[in-house]
Amino acid sequence: MIEKILDDFYKVYGLAYVVLRYFNAAGAHEMGLIGDDHNPETHLIPLVLHHLQGQRISTSVFGSDYPTPDGTCIRDYIHNTELASAHILALASLLETGNLHKTYNLGNGKEFSVKEIIETCERITEKNANVIITNRRDGDPAQLIASSQKIYEELGWETKYSLDQIIKQPGIGIKIIRMNLRDNKL
Repeated sequence: MIEKILDDFYKVYGLAYVVLRYFNAAGAHEMGLIGDDHNPETHLIPLVLHHLQGQRISTSVFGSDYPTPDGTCIRDYIHNTELASAHILALASLLETGNLHKTYNLGNGKEFSVKEIIETCERITEKNANVIITNRRDGDPAQLIASSQKIYEELGWETKYSLDQIIKQPGIGIKIIRMNLRDNKL
């Protein structure tokens, strides 16, 4: 709805705008100074890491009967630092053109199932998750993957972080990383 309103204001008043559609944001700055921290936490990667740190009894998977290879939802994960760079490029483009009205998807275009996220967190932390399968959440689509081709082509934006890098970054995984570093496991 907001995108429609922005477009109407562009058409009527000439309001320049850029819309950035995030997919699943995760990860933290390389120095660990800024990153994901929600209360209450609702995002999959930090929830799994909190569980593997002993802060939660289990990890819930909402549905295992989707029409996907392993039955769990498939999503696209994008690093928070990459989102910040997209904001900088979009603002610079808006300031340079003065008459911009664009919408960009921000994702890495790679697909990971909920099961793959949990397995990757387990591999990185060398811990096993207690996974509880629950009912699907109403309205959850089986798959959501971004096509960021438009922002790649028009603004030169690039993604560089792999799923392992997103999970290993300080911030959401910082306690696990520090614990493993103490044990010489990473």
